[in-house]
Order: sequence, then C-alpha cells, then structure tokens
Amino acid sequence: MRRIGIFSGHFDPIHFGHLNLAQKALDSLGLDFVLFTPIGKPLSRLVHADEKHRAAMIELMIAGQPGLALCDVDMTDTHRYAVDTLRDLWVRYPDAEFVYLVGADKAPDIPKWKDAQTLFTLCSFAVYPRIGYEEKGLCEALSAQGATVTLLEGEMMTLSSGQARAQLRLLSDAPRLLHPDVAEYIAANGLYQPNYEHMVRQAVSPQRFAHVLRVRETAVRLARLYHQPMQKASVAAILHDCAKNMELPRLQLIARKARLPVDKRTMNSNALLHGLVGAHIARTRYHVSDVHILNAIRYHTTGRAGMTMLELCLFVADAIEPGRDYPGVDRVRALAEKDIRKAALASLVGTQKQVRAKGLPDSKLTKQAIKDLRRRLMRPLALEV
Repeated sequence: MRRIGIFSGHFDPIHFGHLNLAQKALDSLGLDFVLFTPIGKPLSRLVHADEKHRAAMIELMIAGQPGLALCDVDMTDTHRYAVDTLRDLWVRYPDAEFVYLVGADKAPDIPKWKDAQTLFTLCSFAVYPRIGYEEKGLCEALSAQGATVTLLEGEMMTLSSGQARAQLRLLSDAPRLLHPDVAEYIAANGLYQPNYEHMVRQAVSPQRFAHVLRVRETAVRLARLYHQPMQKASVAAILHDCAKNMELPRLQLIARKARLPVDKRTMNSNALLHGLVGAHIARTRYHVSDVHILNAIRYHTTGRAGMTMLELCLFVADAIEPGRDYPGVDRVRALAEKDIRKAALASLVGTQKQVRAKGLPDSKLTKQAIKDLRRRLMRPLALEV
C-alpha cells in the first residue's frame, strides 16, 4: 500500500520552508510521495495571488524534486474542508494510506474541523514544530481525540509566506525565502505589488498595454540574467509607458507644471517627452519612490551616460520584446544574451541612424549614452554586474 503525504495550504507564495518540510516528511515518514494541494477558495484567510498563480509557483519550486507533486483536488471556486479533500483523494488513490501534514499551530483546532471523526478514519496526521507551540503535548491531546498522530521532528518552521510578501513589497527578490524561478515568476506577473497592471491598462491603448506586458516579461528575464532585482525591473517595465498615449499638449502641460528640466526638442516630441513625464507620473500618481526605477523609466527612450544595469535591462527589453520587428532586432536580441551593454549600444546606434535619416538632430542624451557605453565596453562585464 502506498503512503501519500498531503500538504495542504495557501502557498501564497511557496517558499523554501515548504519545500524543506515536504522533503523531511518524505524521508522521515516513509512516504512514496507528497502532494501539494493548494486551497483554491480559503475559508477565511485573504489570498494575494489566485490559485492558478500559486499552483504555477508550486510547480516551479518542486520541479526536478523526486517524490513531490502538485494536486488540484482543492483548486475549486467553492469552499473545501479537509474531509472533502480526503474523500476525493480516496477515490483517486483507493489503495493508498494518507498522512496529513499539519503545523503545531493548527493541531489544537483539528478536533473542531468539519466531520473530524470521519477525517480521523481517512488519514493520520504528522505534526511539525512551530514557534510558540509545545508539539509533543499537542500530539498527545490530538491522539486522545481519536486521531493517529506522528510528531515530525526536525528544525522549527521559521519561514513564512508573510515574510516573503513583506520582502517582495520592498522590491526584494527574497533570496533566502524564494527559489529564483518563483521570484522570476512573481516579477513577470506583477504579483504581490500594487495593482499597477489595472491602472496602466486604463491609461494606454490595448496595443500599448500588450507591449508593456511583453517588456515586463523580457525585462525581468534580463534582470535575472544580469543579477539585478527582478521585482524592481517588473515595476519599472509595467510603468515605463504610462504616459505614452497622452497627447503632446498634455505631456507639455504636465512637464511645465512639474518644472521638469526639458530642452526645446524634447518638449516638442512625444517619443522623447513621455519618458520624463512617465517618471514624474510614476512618482506622483503611482507612488514609486525608488530612484533606480524612476531613472529606468525616465531614460528608457534616450538612454544616458552612466546607465545602471537596471536601466539597461529596461532599455534593452523595450527594444527586443517579442513584438518588436525591425531590421537588426535579432542581432540586438543575440547581444542581449551575452553582454547587455553591447545590446544597448547597438540599439542606440540604430536609433541614432534612423533619427539622422529623417533629418533630425541627435539627442544629446543618446550621444552621451553611446560615448559612455563604448568606454564601458573596454572593461569586463563582471565589473558592471
């Protein structure tokens, strides 16, 4: 008879503590495998990411981990109880023995769960330590209620999804808590941040919004490749074109009222002005205060001397996102995988040629950016990252 562990929870998001606990249970309890069963519609707690995102993050976390699997039994739009989970799993695995993993903080409430006595006949329990709870006494009390209980001894579970969300809100990738694949997924989908996506969707055209989403995914990937904060790249990318669809007179009005330092040529060009105004809007309307994000938005069109790696990630992502199709884009994409400075330089030079072909003067910022990047390319990329 197979022994199957059930790890039910919100996993909002899944973190290393969850993974370590599942692996500990797998090894210590003689389990054939552990099923992660994310709760689709929690009974009380607010979830911050929907079940599809939480399931996707679980799959990323457990990929390549023997004995760990995702189960969709509780991914429904109706409230589910543990007894419902077990009854459905008995149908799926009629020859199995189930072990329900539960924290010591939840153990005192188990006898009050729906149809608890029936639940006790459908599974046993493995209780893992939590700070502030005397797990041995709780196991004994639960056993006295008729449950079969095992204490899963080991390190105290000190990590939490709440800690991860707090760090993500501070635009950290939470490396001590989150697998890089999970952090990248969070950034690429804008999870655990203010709903910038909803606000930007209302401010730009559908075509522009689709472009913005593609830029976000590309910028996040580049940020990871070049060891930059992916959450910051995500925010910069989703907001970089927030002023793009404004009419030029409105951009000019905002620039004048905000007393933005704008030269005559920039003031008369939507293509040049929307980055400066966009950074102002990101700060005043979207309440972004991070100077690195604001600068990435401000210079995503022209570039500038001394661009940070985060600025380069957004600049290049804007140039190479999958929807871009212009002569030379494949070369810029190839360069982006090897040295983002070379990709940015190739893009800037290409833009400069187009501007000159139209009989327009060079952007001062672009000329300075080109000169700066050529100088920086004389030193190894490792000194930049």
